[in-house]
Amino acid sequence: MRSTLLLNTVNSWQKKLFYWHRRSRLLLPGSCLICLQPLMAERDLCLACIKQLPANSHCCQFCASTLPAEHQPPICRPCFKSPAAFDKVLAAWLYKPPYSQLVWEFKYTQNLAAGYLLLDLLFDALKNNSKTYDYLVVIPGQKKRIKERGYHAPSWLAKRLALLTGIPFQKNGLKRIKDITSQQDLDRKNRWLNPQGAFQASEAMAGKHLLLLDDVITTGASVHWAAHELKQKGATSVDVIAAAKTAI
Repeated sequence: MRSTLLLNTVNSWQKKLFYWHRRSRLLLPGSCLICLQPLMAERDLCLACIKQLPANSHCCQFCASTLPAEHQPPICRPCFKSPAAFDKVLAAWLYKPPYSQLVWEFKYTQNLAAGYLLLDLLFDALKNNSKTYDYLVVIPGQKKRIKERGYHAPSWLAKRLALLTGIPFQKNGLKRIKDITSQQDLDRKNRWLNPQGAFQASEAMAGKHLLLLDDVITTGASVHWAAHELKQKGATSVDVIAAAKTAI
């Protein structure tokens, strides 16, 4: 009981400080992260550059892979033939310039201004989604890569998205039990199989509706096997949210 009360108190203060930080940006001059023009706004992105963002407007309703505008129904061939373990992917933006540069700077250079912008866009995507979730979990990073980069970008986003949405963040909901080889030099089949067995889910995920966060989704293999493990442990549903989807 005491530990729960302490946790709730800490979370309450973290939420208040986080909201104060966000609102304080209205009082301080800033600049657009893409065109560098001065602006005074809560988000570091001007209206002109917002219109340049590559929206993932016509995509598969399950995996968010880009589809031709005339493709009906909006389901890609792989999902039609063999659906993935997750229920659906929320990925409103494509990993294309100029948006991809913001994602890259946040992920590899710890540009936190870009991180807060990505956070706002993730929150926007959730506002348009009527489903409710019991827990927010994150794709765990590989120890070597976290050490090289200095931090884990998806976890940074997940902690703050939890404060914005009120969805409890389960840090240990999903663990990585083995590192995998790089996906870059593998063919599509081996890319899909490479992350198999890399994750272990907590028993506490049983019977829960989960939101699984990753920064960028390419083939969808990692989120598929993560969702598969979560459902093996009894999760009722697993939706995925990502800052960007690579167009492949």
